[in-house]
Formats: sequence, C-alpha cells, structure tokens
Amino acid sequence: MKKNIKIGIIGGMGPFASARFLQLLLKKISEQNINMPEIILDSVSIENFISDQTKIKAGFVVLKNRIKKFNKLNVDLIVMVCNTAHILHPQLSIISLSPFPSLIDLVTNEAKKNKLKRVGLLATPTTIKTNLYAGNFLPDKKLQVLTENLIKKAVVSEVKTGDTNKLIVETKKFININKLDGLILGCTELPLIFPKNSFTAIKIIDCLDVLANFVINFLKC
Repeated sequence: MKKNIKIGIIGGMGPFASARFLQLLLKKISEQNINMPEIILDSVSIENFISDQTKIKAGFVVLKNRIKKFNKLNVDLIVMVCNTAHILHPQLSIISLSPFPSLIDLVTNEAKKNKLKRVGLLATPTTIKTNLYAGNFLPDKKLQVLTENLIKKAVVSEVKTGDTNKLIVETKKFININKLDGLILGCTELPLIFPKNSFTAIKIIDCLDVLANFVINFLKC
C-alpha cells in the first residue's frame, strides 16, 4: 500500500449511517492487517433534499464545496455515504480531482457479480422515482411508505422492534410475490435497521458493506 493514503468520506446524511460505515471500514482494515490510512469524515449538515427535491440545488452547493475542500486536502479517494445524494454524483464527480466512485454502480456490479436474476430494491421514494437503480423489482406502495418512515426514524434515533417486525413481514411478501433471489438495501440507513438474519435464503446486498469493501480494495492497490 502507498504511504500516507488519505480517504475523504462525505457523510452526515444521516450521521448514524456515516458512523456505522466508518466503524465497518475500520473493522475491515484491522481484520485484514492493512496500514491505517488518514481518514477524514466530513459530516455535512444540509436540508433534507432526499424527500424534498426543491432543496436539491442547495444540497449541491454544500456537497460541491465539500468536494473542493477534499481537493485542497489532496485526498486519494472520496466516497459519499448516501444513495439518494448520488442523484448529484455526475456533477460532483466532474469537480473531484480524486477517484470518486458511484455507490450505485458499486452495488449494481455486486448484484451482477453474484449472478442475481431477480433483484428487489428497498430505498427512499426519491431513489426509486429517480431510477438510480434501474431494472430492479420495486416494492408496493405500502412497503415504500413503511421503508421511508423507518429510514426517517433511523436518521435521528433507534427504530423500535415492532417497526422492524413490520418490515420483516412486508419484505417477505415482496420477496415471495416476485420470487426474488437478491435484495438491495438501497439506503445507507437500512443496514442499521434491516434484520439480515431473518433473510438467510436470499442474497442481501448491503450498500455500506459494498462501499467499505471497495475502499479496502483501493487500499490494497
């Protein structure tokens, strides 16, 4: 591994997912005995453009400034811990002077690598409407609303067991009706609340895990 590697993480949307990603990344670095890079976590505070698209322009300005800040710090890699914010990834990637992978592409490639044929998507309504994960099976309105409500709760606090049980029931219906062999957790809050041990018969693609593995592979190069 090169010396003095700097990793820039754009997080804060929401902060608990960013913290989980950092914890997961550090765990993988330790387990694989990789030299510890310099990690800069920028937990941005922006208005919620994830569910209110009128605030996307203001969100872009904040994220653009974060990219420019990382450019000045000469980071070797930038990652963004938010699926829905990748609506802005094409514009932001032009500004970045460092490799800045698309989380959407990484997750999509993970599904292809596992040769999954019928893949479902759990995500925010904005992620679903903007077709970031094109070609996947989408949940019905009931599961979409439930997922959105749980994501909103996970951004600010812990999710109750009763809510998690509802998610299990509705997700199993979604899987069975569509005969899915894979399920994408297309929001970085979902790995915090989704009970993966209740879905051992299907491949669960955890976007935080996929992103952490990409960073690990980058560090090994």
